[in-house]
Amino acid sequence: MTSVLHLFDDSHDATLLQVLATLSRRHDADGHEQTLCRLGAGPCRWAGDPPPVNVEHVTHRLPKMFHYVPGLSRIASRSGAGLVHAWGLEAAAAAGARLGDLPQVMTILNPAAVQLTAGWLRSLPHEATIAAGSQVIRSRLISRGVSPERVLVIRGPADFAAVNKAKQSDLRRTLLSEGGPVVLMDGPASRGGGQYYGLWACAVVRKVLPALRVLLPYDSKESRRLHRFIRQIGMADMVIVPDLAWSWSQLVACADVFMCPAVDETCTEPLASAMAAGLPIVGSAVRSITEMIADKHNGLLCKPGDPRALASKLLTAIEDTDLRRRITEVARGQAYEVFGVRDFADNYARLYENVLAHRPAADGIRDTAMVA
Repeated sequence: MTSVLHLFDDSHDATLLQVLATLSRRHDADGHEQTLCRLGAGPCRWAGDPPPVNVEHVTHRLPKMFHYVPGLSRIASRSGAGLVHAWGLEAAAAAGARLGDLPQVMTILNPAAVQLTAGWLRSLPHEATIAAGSQVIRSRLISRGVSPERVLVIRGPADFAAVNKAKQSDLRRTLLSEGGPVVLMDGPASRGGGQYYGLWACAVVRKVLPALRVLLPYDSKESRRLHRFIRQIGMADMVIVPDLAWSWSQLVACADVFMCPAVDETCTEPLASAMAAGLPIVGSAVRSITEMIADKHNGLLCKPGDPRALASKLLTAIEDTDLRRRITEVARGQAYEVFGVRDFADNYARLYENVLAHRPAADGIRDTAMVA
């Protein structure tokens, strides 16, 4: 396989960086040549284990709209890159402007990024291939005029080894000391992520289970707003904010329930780690979640934006031992089949080969969630 230049920008969040780091570690173990480069200034904090290779840095020399990043060409030339993998719209635009002679792949995990991405793709003088994290992202891109042949779905990953290592450690005691049950909220918080409704639901359940705690991971403007909200209702002690260095594999090892209370389509990668850890999942029935979770089969779902229904589902997940065992056994088995790191890494390696060989992007690649 050719040398790949992974380029990511300042729009990244902790989840995207964890996915990139997992791919980098697996491809490094497989002997694939790669270079990682960050478009932006300042240090980059990795949640969990960082990539096994050093990260280069480049910055804009002019306002971002001009995509003038002269250092990018030097890094691509020095590394012998034959393909660019962009993680973020700004990274993709800079690669298109400075490295237009190289084939390009872009990963999109957040459905909220679809509209801007589709507009950028339509304006490109050359083709780029999109690896989407869900069928929702793929269908949204196609509905906005992106050719179906340019978009495929690659799921994952759920790092079972990292999850099991974390569960065998003292991480929970380190983070929580005493108290429980513990609800891990999807994050980073956003308006579309529905964490506001999730916290209301947890506040209701706490009237029944006073020791209930909530992990609200990763920083965002919305998470800071939610911290103020929790203080205002007198429940500041209910919420724990983990350090940014904690990965999803570590966080799920500290929790008893995973909650994904989205009111709009959301990034679903954290669900994979929760399923692998055997956590009961309580969520909203938005399409991106229902691609992976079915009510009372491998999780518990309710109507979006309904904190009372969320509270009822949460209490059931905590107190109904038999139901919890059934849904978590199914979810863990599905996570093994759908979100394995091996399939995840192999699908990306196959995608690179397809793009370089001018084959259909999805040739030999399957959406593992659709055939499990």
